[in-house]
Amino acid sequence: MLLPECRHHWHGIEAADSIVVNPHKWLTVAFDCSLYLVRDAQHLVRVMSTNPSYLQTPVDAEVRNYRDWGIPLGRRFRALKLWLTLREQGAETIRARLRRDLANAQWLAAAVDAAPPWRRIAPVVLQTVCVRHEPPGLDPAAIDAHTRRWTQAINDSGVAYLTPAVVDGRWITRVSIGMELTEARHVAELWQAMQRAAEASAAAR
Repeated sequence: MLLPECRHHWHGIEAADSIVVNPHKWLTVAFDCSLYLVRDAQHLVRVMSTNPSYLQTPVDAEVRNYRDWGIPLGRRFRALKLWLTLREQGAETIRARLRRDLANAQWLAAAVDAAPPWRRIAPVVLQTVCVRHEPPGLDPAAIDAHTRRWTQAINDSGVAYLTPAVVDGRWITRVSIGMELTEARHVAELWQAMQRAAEASAAAR
């Protein structure tokens, strides 16, 4: 929603009763920080409110008590972390970083598309690229094992951390580009490391 060019992904959101967003992910706010936005807070209050005598105060009618909005009676001031991030960086700095990450994801997607037997498994809508390396002559089970092996090799190396996942019953590798310090050169280095790891895994089978 910070990027005007991406707002079409939110078409229909106006019909939602609630939205959850995690700024501790792509917005790089310190963990943990989640936003729970609701159209009508009274839905929460009716379900979650509690008012035993020992929690009552003389100002209950004058303040909003968030104990009535969820299960915990007390909570940390997580909103401060988000406020500080927005104040320190500013919206334009954050937009520039998000656009950088989107561009880096598109670069990696194009590199994968141009390098068979690598295959992109899903459209790159935002900053996540889903890939699989498919050496010829391997059956699906062998490719699954190969995928998990080379992905683990990357993770063990410390160069990056990739997440294996299952799509349509087959293992793939997710590359999510969204860390504050990740630049284009890091994505290029990762792509080289992915190719080396996949080649080593294929040769070792």
